Amino acid sequence: MPSPLQSPPLLTPLSREDFQELELFLPTLKVISYTGPGQSGGVSKSLEPVVKRLGTKVHWFAIEGQSLPIQDTPPEGFSFYSPKVPALLAERHKKAANEYLWPLLHGLTEKAKFDAENWKAFRQVNEIVASDSLTVSSQSFPTLCWLHDYQVPLAAPLMSMQAGLIICQFWHVPWPEPEVIVNSPVGKELVDALLCNKLIGFHTTEYATNFLNTVKELFPNAQVDVLKMEVRRRRSHTRVVVMPLGLDFSLWQKLARSNKPKAEAMGVKHKLANQVLLGVDRIDYTKGVLEKLKGLERFLETNEGWHRRFHYVQVCHAVKTPGSSPSEYEILVEADIARINKRFASNGWQPILPVNEYLDQNELAAWYQAADVLLVNSIKDGLNLIAKEYVACRQDEQGSLILSKQTGSSAELSQGALIVDPQCPDSIANAISQSLSMEVEEKRRRMNSMRRVVGWNQLHDWALGFLRQSIQGRHSAHSGIPLDYTGALK
Repeated sequence: MPSPLQSPPLLTPLSREDFQELELFLPTLKVISYTGPGQSGGVSKSLEPVVKRLGTKVHWFAIEGQSLPIQDTPPEGFSFYSPKVPALLAERHKKAANEYLWPLLHGLTEKAKFDAENWKAFRQVNEIVASDSLTVSSQSFPTLCWLHDYQVPLAAPLMSMQAGLIICQFWHVPWPEPEVIVNSPVGKELVDALLCNKLIGFHTTEYATNFLNTVKELFPNAQVDVLKMEVRRRRSHTRVVVMPLGLDFSLWQKLARSNKPKAEAMGVKHKLANQVLLGVDRIDYTKGVLEKLKGLERFLETNEGWHRRFHYVQVCHAVKTPGSSPSEYEILVEADIARINKRFASNGWQPILPVNEYLDQNELAAWYQAADVLLVNSIKDGLNLIAKEYVACRQDEQGSLILSKQTGSSAELSQGALIVDPQCPDSIANAISQSLSMEVEEKRRRMNSMRRVVGWNQLHDWALGFLRQSIQGRHSAHSGIPLDYTGALK
């Protein structure tokens, strides 16, 4: 049997009884995050069944405000709030999050730049958002407050002091080995704040276990049960759950069908070779794009017979605001692509086609179907939905997925993907060779395995399952029946 880390249990679809249980306690939900909900997918999309079926009112608080198109009225059931944060505080908060917490939580301590003033601003912004959320009245007692990710964890202590609130947090990024946080000047404050939540969610067993072991290191007097995944400290009781984020499988299937003609035209439009490898990455050092290019270069060095028979398409989603200069990492990626293309160019053929623009879901669905192979090579990644989107679009049951073992989604997709060491060029090169030579039936077997997993772990069930876990203990329709860490009945 595979270990939980290799193949974690998945959510069961929510039953009528589950909705009835939620209905008793969820007329109001407060969501606190760094940014507002996107146009599709993500947390907001996952909450639609709650709003539609239970009449729940969602109050959404975001530091950077909503990212939905400007409308006269917000979507039914949703209200959006942008707490008034002074510009200087907002900028320092962003620096603390991006320049310190982001690399720290990915285990890249050499890149983590701590600044005491930035951290002070980080704390202040969290308190402003928490205070602002408390001014909005609720229609329920208790009210469930759902915090998201690493930019708002310090909101929990202030909110937990208010009667009638159930505070829970989903941690979307990795949680590193305990020593990384233990050696941080703010590690104890961060963990102490997280323990103010009744429930904390992680994408993988690895991250959850790392967190619990970090608590043991920082708070020796706390009662930490790694097997039951819970912490008792003073009068508080915090439970931890492992719930990998799902996606809207039916949406991506629909996108795949509607963009099939576009996918079939990609080869002619871009003058592509017979086989197409694809990378879709935010150009950030955690995504391992430079390391992926080294692996591709090693493949080209050792497989001359494949020259001119394939193209690697690298879609680059740059991390910058309009008008800003390219990042140092983006410049390095562009230089490496140019160097490799120059080195291996032959009779007008160059191995890499860079696509330096942000693609919408329709364009992505077309590329996912046009590509014979998708390469995801993150050095460390909380989950990575790109891999799941690719699988959801492959209704032809073809295509291969090369996936870094350091992505959170590798725990779910390991039975079908080719798992690689993201920092080993030979590992990447061998996987490219294997995927390009793979027989049709093996592709079908692997893709079917991954499609079953992605189709089972639906986005709506992820959100509803987490909310159900959050209110568990106050009332449970499954009283006396133990739940596993993802909410599925044992």
